[in-house]
Amino acid sequence: MAERPLFFDIYRLNIVDEGMLPFMGAVVREDADVLRILSAASDSRFDRIVETPRATFKWSVREFVLYEVETSVAPRSVAGLTLARSIMTQQGQTVTDSSIEQARSELSPPSAETIHILFYIARHLVAVEYNSALMRTQLWRSTLLLDASARSLEFQSVLRLEPVPRQAEILTAFRSFDRLTRLRVKLRIPNPELDRRTERLRKELVAGAIREYTQDMRNPRGLSKSEDNLPFATAAMAQAGYKDGEVILNGYRGKKLAVVRTGKRPARLRMERLKDFVRGMAATAKTQETRNAVASILEEVDRLAELPTPPEREV
Repeated sequence: MAERPLFFDIYRLNIVDEGMLPFMGAVVREDADVLRILSAASDSRFDRIVETPRATFKWSVREFVLYEVETSVAPRSVAGLTLARSIMTQQGQTVTDSSIEQARSELSPPSAETIHILFYIARHLVAVEYNSALMRTQLWRSTLLLDASARSLEFQSVLRLEPVPRQAEILTAFRSFDRLTRLRVKLRIPNPELDRRTERLRKELVAGAIREYTQDMRNPRGLSKSEDNLPFATAAMAQAGYKDGEVILNGYRGKKLAVVRTGKRPARLRMERLKDFVRGMAATAKTQETRNAVASILEEVDRLAELPTPPEREV
């Protein structure tokens, strides 16, 4: 029987500063800080118990591993983690000698569903193995345990995974309006990638020491859609995943008023013949087969989330 393909969803790793005062901890700015947080997250003391009416789950991060892989662009560092959800107890029907009753059963050892996560450090992109059992909701993102890890290291910054939308999804929606009258989005400052279309906006945010920027642009006569102006730069930054939540666009397509909400679903890549490699990645991190598998995933990430066009150098 042919091996089923693996699917990976693509996210942007955003650094979010939560504290307001220096004594609350250091800020995360270097990739070395990011790696420290990822490594510490696999400590069992950060395991989280979540109870629901039907079951008790334990969320855990394990198997931190660092890969050094060769791609067509350059050698790349990739950090790997495994997120697991174990079923500790479960409510259901049980058979006794005389009847069938509702009871909460304790599972020992508990069974677990897992998600393998690859952090593409050079680009602050994340490939998350898709598992429908765990990813029907966004609970897995809030239980990734990176906040507890960051705080244990006395950082006031935390790491957030934000969907990188499917290819040009936000920009396609932006361009689809004959008259765009409103654009709403919350941006997070890009790090580390620059793009010729977003360079000026990024410089303004850096100069103003702005880490988050909520924009609500309006003009009943229509916002500019030129690539040289602020509305397009905002959409391009959101397209790259430097945002929080969805992008909302209002305007007219022809004579019809339209509202588009976009940017919440991540791009997804399909990988063939990698199941065995992914399952054993932590144990076989140094083998050439595993490095080749990771390199193949990075190549596809680069294809879906294309490398930014470098900003023009000032003469």
